[in-house]
Amino acid sequence: MFNIVPGVDSLKNWMNDHELNSSSIDMDTFNTVADIKALMDQKGDTALCELTLKFDQVALTPSDLRVSSEAIKAAYKEVDDEYVSALKNAAKNIEEYHLNQRPKGWEQSNQDRSYGVQYTPLDAVGLYVPGGRAAYPSSVLMTAIPAKIAQCDRIVMVSPPSGGKIPASVLVAADLAGVTEIYQVGGAQAVFALAYGTDTITAVDKIVGPGNRFVTAAKQMVYGVVDIDKPAGPSEVCVYVDQVSYASYAASEMLAQLEHDPDASAICLVPSEDIAEAVNSEASAQFQQLKRQSIISESKNNAVVVVLKNQTETIPAMNHCASEHLVLISGEADAYRKQVKHAGSIFCGPYSPVALGDYYAGPNHVLPTSRSARFASPLGVMDFMKYSSYLTYSKSALKAAEGDLHSLTNAEGFDAHFQSVRVRVDG
Repeated sequence: MFNIVPGVDSLKNWMNDHELNSSSIDMDTFNTVADIKALMDQKGDTALCELTLKFDQVALTPSDLRVSSEAIKAAYKEVDDEYVSALKNAAKNIEEYHLNQRPKGWEQSNQDRSYGVQYTPLDAVGLYVPGGRAAYPSSVLMTAIPAKIAQCDRIVMVSPPSGGKIPASVLVAADLAGVTEIYQVGGAQAVFALAYGTDTITAVDKIVGPGNRFVTAAKQMVYGVVDIDKPAGPSEVCVYVDQVSYASYAASEMLAQLEHDPDASAICLVPSEDIAEAVNSEASAQFQQLKRQSIISESKNNAVVVVLKNQTETIPAMNHCASEHLVLISGEADAYRKQVKHAGSIFCGPYSPVALGDYYAGPNHVLPTSRSARFASPLGVMDFMKYSSYLTYSKSALKAAEGDLHSLTNAEGFDAHFQSVRVRVDG
């Protein structure tokens, strides 16, 4: 079912050929998004409605953009109690995990000086929750709960009205997670609305959450006006499996990522040809049982099984992939994990599927893609906070530093800087 290639060098070539090394935006996408921005600049809410009709086939007026409290209450009647219970359990796990990320300020002082750091939440954040091919209540929990823990005043969600409205499952998740405003609009136009504001939507300070290439391009375009989390590429997984008996687990992980969309990718690292063949055999068998075969039939072209030439290639291969998800299906998973430098989220052992992290266990599923795990981290509480440094000096402490400050300011030619010191010391 998947191509089999030998060794790390072949893996690197394969990744280059499949353009899995960056989340850069092509010019056609950029130009399309620039046209959307121009329309939004001119027409605001009216443009949101026109573009929602064009892309989502839903007719809205500006007064329809915000989802009413009555619609949110009605959503509970469209989902069953079992779903709500599962959602609450997942929310509890996600909250417990992210509570550990809340930062604490610090201060050091003596009688002449003190300095430290104080943390504050962002005032307003925008959560982009995708629609289209599927509903993503899990993405609501993963973005809203850290923002709530950070104590942001406004938590604003945008999501396309798939099939005429935001799915009830998504609205219920947003309500349980503490979202304060919900707007039924998606695409690049929703990003521009969050960044610049419209008559209906008040601008936010940061936009987070995954989306398609148009959403990603829009986020990159507004960076600097607002902050963004990271460019989001297609879903991806790197699986390491070292026993034939675990081949079915590895195959299931590859298929789980490939069902996201046609651009999703999957890499499986194995130490032997027989395991590679077993993974392929299992993947072919499991594929026949799945509902999203049309998507997987396309995305499987972005999947490969790599037979490592020797044990020394294992960790370099994992680190080169720098994958969004790294799944270590091995009895030695913890030993491998400690050597991994580049991965978004690491799933250790035979019984830790990515689905646990995607939906339930606690770690965030908004993760760096396209090898950006080399320099980026999962979404977390600090994405919704910032810190300020502070400093207090006494007059005597300032006088003690006067000579050094004179030398340093003089070296850069900034005499007004030194004057701001001298007038205090001499005053």
